[in-house]
Amino acid sequence: MKKFSILSFSLIILLILLFVLVRPTQKIVSVYLASETTEITYTDRESLQIFEDAIRTVKKVRGSVDVGEPTYRMTVTYANSKVAGFSLYMDFKTKDGFLIKASNSEKMLDLRNKNSVELADLLSKEKED
Repeated sequence: MKKFSILSFSLIILLILLFVLVRPTQKIVSVYLASETTEITYTDRESLQIFEDAIRTVKKVRGSVDVGEPTYRMTVTYANSKVAGFSLYMDFKTKDGFLIKASNSEKMLDLRNKNSVELADLLSKEKED
């Protein structure tokens, strides 16, 4: 009986790990950014990959936040036609950034350093053009 319980528990843990590690990620088909002075739409695979990686790897920050106007309002459209809204806050000098999901405006989603730098570099190109 004990062996059965241990085996069952191990199987459940394995299935949970497989689900977490192998779960399909939604593909982004477009990202629309709007600020007071700029409107940008990204549809190229390279740019979309930067946004996918950034969104997929955010770190939820404990507590609630109260911040000012975002650098950009961001609308993400997925392949299944689902649309998600975010506020993107980016400091172009330090290349630090975070997101706030429109559906949960009190929770900050911190961008990982690598993703924040890639996103800042991508957006800086648009600011120069």
